[in-house]
Amino acid sequence: MVARTSAEVPGLAFSRVRCRCGHLPTHHMVVVPIGTSASYRLDPTGPCAICGESVCKKYQPGA
Repeated sequence: MVARTSAEVPGLAFSRVRCRCGHLPTHHMVVVPIGTSASYRLDPTGPCAICGESVCKKYQPGA
């Protein structure tokens, strides 16, 4: 089996980058319906949904 590099799978590499609060980017997003369809998208929000605004005011990648 061949190992993939981050250059080959950019979305996968992004999903591993945690915010300085320690949580993943998905904890900084909210699911929003697209119009009247059955489709949804992730929209960024300010603070982390786990630790809240007192710890993390916005998504900041890196340690």
